[in-house]
Amino acid sequence: MGISIFSRLGLCIIVAVLAPIASYGTAAGTTEKLRIASFNLCTDTLLLQYADPQQVASITWLSSDENLSPIATYAQQFHRNQGRAEDILRLSVDLVLTGPSTSTATRAMLRHMHVPTLHLDDATSINALSINIRRLTQAIGQSARGKESLLQMHEKLTEITNTADKTPKDQWPYAAFLQPNGLTVGYGSLSNELLNLAGFRNSATLLGLRTYQRFPLESLLRAQPDLLIAPTDQPKYPALAQELLQHPALSGTMLRHQIDPSTLICATSRIADVAMTLATKRQQLVR
Repeated sequence: MGISIFSRLGLCIIVAVLAPIASYGTAAGTTEKLRIASFNLCTDTLLLQYADPQQVASITWLSSDENLSPIATYAQQFHRNQGRAEDILRLSVDLVLTGPSTSTATRAMLRHMHVPTLHLDDATSINALSINIRRLTQAIGQSARGKESLLQMHEKLTEITNTADKTPKDQWPYAAFLQPNGLTVGYGSLSNELLNLAGFRNSATLLGLRTYQRFPLESLLRAQPDLLIAPTDQPKYPALAQELLQHPALSGTMLRHQIDPSTLICATSRIADVAMTLATKRQQLVR
């Protein structure tokens, strides 16, 4: 989930926000009254964070799963859909949020129904996340709420970056993400950017590994990262995919930090808290 992005962020966001928003432009005059449905887990998460409760017409069933959504309890009060256009036929909906998981057939049906849509790609950088938040909050009439959220997020990230920059990058400790089945993250991911902001070098990138490639156990042991970041244990859902995370060879060989999987599945302004926690772990290592 480019430390220099802060110097370029303002211009990028201004360009994105001023670009024509054709899919829902006809509703621009009545944004405060919009009722919104979401057909994607990550657009669910952003919608629930920024919309007033009465604006939420429907979200996907995935958002009520605490293993996938950081706000699963809050999500349970809303109508849930299966990501299909027919799921909202009887609802009063002014705008539908779609994402990469929304099928081509569903998007075509929404066009046939003349339902305005806003499509948001998954955010793989802080820059992309900022643009998504601004586009969504503008569309639903919550621009002020979005701006305040982004301001707080960037203030935290700037503070973290300034602290990390006090140490030469060639002296930064190493860290690695390890997910079920041994998957890791590399260049072009939000998680890798958060590592760099917190003052870590990513062991996976040194080996040329890319996001969702496997980090072989032997390679991980040779790399010996100072910090191993893994998802929290899931005792309710045991699976063979989790076995590598509990391998005895990893026990006691490096500092371990666990992150709730729902925290990074979908990017939100809460990533600043993740970066802050990583920065705290870094301070433990450099003392």
